[in-house]
This record gives sequence, C-alpha cells and structure tokens, in this order.
Amino acid sequence: MNRPGEIRTAPAESVNVAAVVEAMSIKFNTMVYELKREGVRVRVLSLGEAFFDLPEVDVRDLPHPEIYHYSDSRGLPELREAVAAYYGSQYDMPVDPKGELLLTAGSKAAIYMALLAVLDPGDEVLIPEPAWVSYTEQVRLCYGVPVGIPYTASVADWERYVTPRTKALIINNPHNPTGYRYTADELASLAELAAHRGIWLFSDEAYSDFTPDGKYLTVGTFDREKSNVVLFNSISKNYGISGWRLGYVIANAALITQILKINQHLITCPATVLEYYIVKHFQSILATTKPQISALLARRAAIAEFMDSIGLTYLPGDSTFYFFVSIAPTILGSEAFCTRLLKENHICVVPGIGYGESCDGFVRVSVGTESLDDIKSALRELRELIARTSA
Repeated sequence: MNRPGEIRTAPAESVNVAAVVEAMSIKFNTMVYELKREGVRVRVLSLGEAFFDLPEVDVRDLPHPEIYHYSDSRGLPELREAVAAYYGSQYDMPVDPKGELLLTAGSKAAIYMALLAVLDPGDEVLIPEPAWVSYTEQVRLCYGVPVGIPYTASVADWERYVTPRTKALIINNPHNPTGYRYTADELASLAELAAHRGIWLFSDEAYSDFTPDGKYLTVGTFDREKSNVVLFNSISKNYGISGWRLGYVIANAALITQILKINQHLITCPATVLEYYIVKHFQSILATTKPQISALLARRAAIAEFMDSIGLTYLPGDSTFYFFVSIAPTILGSEAFCTRLLKENHICVVPGIGYGESCDGFVRVSVGTESLDDIKSALRELRELIARTSA
C-alpha cells in the first residue's frame, strides 16, 4: 500500500510495442496535413487511396432503427452473401458466406486478426519486399518474427527462406507499391509451396479491381478448399470509400471461427449503417466506380510512358495506382530524400525504406489523387532532386 501523498509512476510501456515503428506512409501524410493547416499547397503523391466522384450518401431508405444497433459479428448476412457472390462471379472463387467469410472494420484489421489466430511467439512469417508497411509491424505485434525476402529474389527462390519456424507467407496481389500482378504459374507454385511445407499463404487482394484488363486471378483458385490459403480484400478500396473502413477475410470455416473470436473481442462488428448502405447500393456503386478505375489505370499507363521519357525507372507493374520509383544515384537515403522533397518542393511521396531493408533506393508514388499535370510536374522535380543529390 502506498503511503499518503506518495505517487508512483506507471510501469514502462510494452517493450514489444515500443519496438514497432510508425507506418511510414501515414507518418508522411501526417506531415502533409500539418502543412495544409498552415496554408501550404502540397502535391500529394503519397495517399493510399483513389479519389472517385461518388453520389452523396442518403440513409433515409435504410432500415430504421436497425442501422443504429449491432449487426451479426460475422457481418451483415446480406452483405456477406453479396461479397461471396461477387468473388464467385468476378474471380471464379467459391465462398460460403455463412462459414468462410468474415466482414471486419477494414482489411488491415482482418490481416492482423488472422495473424493473431495462427501465430505463436517466435513463429516466422515470410514477407517479400517491397512489403506493404503494416505487414512486418503486425507480425511483431503478434510476437512473431517477420522475415523479409529481398525484392531481387524471384518467386522460385522463396522456398529457401522457409525454416521449421515458418508459419505463414504474405503476398500482396496486385502489389502495393509496384502494381505487379503475379502470374498464374507463380500463384500455382506458391499454393503448392504452402501445401508442401504446411504453412499458411496469406493473400492481400485489396486492389483486385485495379487491373487494366478488368480481370483478376486470385491464388484462391489454386486452393478452393482453402486448406492453406487465406484471402483478404477491401470494400473500402474498390468502392472509393477508404474512410468507411470495411473489409473482409475469406478462409476455411475452422480458421474463420478463430478469427471471429478475436473480432468479437476487438471490434464486435463493422459499422452497421455502412453495411446496410453497401448492401442497398452494392451494384450501383460498382457501376459508378468501375469506369473511374479504368480511367485511373489509363492515367497510370500514361504516367509510365512519361517517366520512361524523362529517364525515371521503376519496378515492373501495370495495376493499382502506385509506382515504386528508383531514386538512384542519389546519395540520400529514401527518408531523407522524401523529407527534403516535401520541405523544399512541397511534394509528398513515401520513402522506400518503409517497405523493407532492400528498398531504400526507391520511393512510392501514388497517382490516385492529383491531376495529370500536377503529377508530371512533381515527377520532373523529383528527377531534378535526384540529380542535385547525386555524387
């Protein structure tokens, strides 16, 4: 018992959480928000979303008072049915909406909860680089060990990184930050690797609709029983409503049951009003966003040609609204380069070091929010900064 007037400080923060780093993309976007509050105009090529022209939200035709209360902790049944039907019709992937699909508050939460469901302390997770910024830190938050695979290693070489402690492999397809799409042969070999070595294959498919030919191949088609494959996707991204935080996970019923327990204790259910709105307008929103996605991908192709013409190089890819652009031969690390570009030119891109140790010679450029002219002028200035900071 404390003596009267004695004050004792609280224990130190968790060593595990203290070792987790801030998400690099969010760190720089926070700097953008601060500059904008000061009245500075910033060309923002760092946001992980596309800005679509969407109709105003009208909730008057939604069921009252149901929208004010909890929904099923698996997610609204009608929305699960719509999502399962979409995966079946668009991606040729059978999904049981009752047992194999769980709606969550964004696909980021779904990935974290799935990691919690499969990892024990010390388990390893293979993460090919460039890796989306949250994969490694989510593994650490689950007391796992992230194992980065350098971007120079081919898919055929990944098996040599598997150890007796490997529990999972995470891929992002189509890929953030490069826009790369895995080939059918690559996906088949990865599904075979997971089955042969007895590990989970996590596939983050948040940009599945952002493909130039409108066709997407999910690795789930190579493991229709979902014995080793777990799929994650985002209603937020494909519908242009990232602020609504709606996503889902598809897995076998046994694993979904484990993830469900975590979802119940952390989230309870997604926002009920948003679920009802998406159910009501599922097809009409897609009819609005699909043409805009096609226009965005056409812009991406034009920007690729423009970068080719001015001598900027980038890792291969044709999907999403991202590029992973080389900043060689600058002598600056990617974080210092991006900080200088933001302070001097008021242009925001994301440092490559946030995507893995092998990626410090790159920056991520997003083309989903600014005009084509602003993107081109920003890329010219980025190239000029490379030249000014080269040995």
